[in-house]
Amino acid sequence: MFHLRSDNRSRTIMKSLSWLLLGMLVASPVFAADDVTSSVSSVSAEDMVTRVAGQIPALMKLVTAIAYVLGIYFIYHSLMKFKEFGEQRTMMSSQHHMKEPMTYMIIGAMLLYLPTTIQAGMSTFWSDPNPYGYAQEQDQWSQFIGNAILVVQLFGTIAFIRGLVILSHTGSQQGGGQGALGKGVTHVVGGLFCVNIYQFVQAILWTLGIQT
Repeated sequence: MFHLRSDNRSRTIMKSLSWLLLGMLVASPVFAADDVTSSVSSVSAEDMVTRVAGQIPALMKLVTAIAYVLGIYFIYHSLMKFKEFGEQRTMMSSQHHMKEPMTYMIIGAMLLYLPTTIQAGMSTFWSDPNPYGYAQEQDQWSQFIGNAILVVQLFGTIAFIRGLVILSHTGSQQGGGQGALGKGVTHVVGGLFCVNIYQFVQAILWTLGIQT
């Protein structure tokens, strides 16, 4: 029962985070305008992306802070599971295994060291990951692409955190539901590709021979 409640609590936290960030992204350009009614028709897509990108640093700090809180929660939950395991060690109980608390401990540590974890994950796919390679260009079109990439990187970070949360449920006997491992890995890998979207797109273009 406690495990089911913790799983539901984790899913609720991630859903709330997604809705909160979506609301902030939608509201930021609206409140930034002095006269919304008169300016809607004159606001271009570039202006909207630029305004949203201006909020990305603050939103990224918020996402990182939430990851730290989740990491502390998972480590605490892991310690409680270790305590239960220690109390049941002489009762030959099949209800407690080391796999579950170890999974929570590892995922919690990865969330506490989120920037290092993301960097290590990108190093798995790229020998020299450079998420901000696009910043070398200074023309107007490159600045627009750079702002769009910032938005993609934010949602990539959220997807990466969600993937870790899903993977934390695989340590239980129920496995967090069917397909939890596949869903978790998909979110983690997809999140890494989004964080390093610039080099990911470059690799696709090189593979297709479009860019040399």
